[in-house]
Amino acid sequence: MPIYEFLCKTCKRPFEVMRPMSATEDPACPACGGAEVSRKLSVFFSGGAGAKASSGGGGGGSCCSGGGCACH
Repeated sequence: MPIYEFLCKTCKRPFEVMRPMSATEDPACPACGGAEVSRKLSVFFSGGAGAKASSGGGGGGSCCSGGGCACH
């Protein structure tokens, strides 16, 4: 189930909600109960099992598996 990020327009607090992609109504703010919220742009990591970012070195299991990106 994805995690969505929202910003309450009433109290200006950010919050996250885990909910199914099929949910259509925006949630109420958990801090103030405000109904006016906006969805924030989220970033996510999409990697397979064993994928990890590397700041140096090379080899097995890194995110680019061989040095084709800037992490090596």
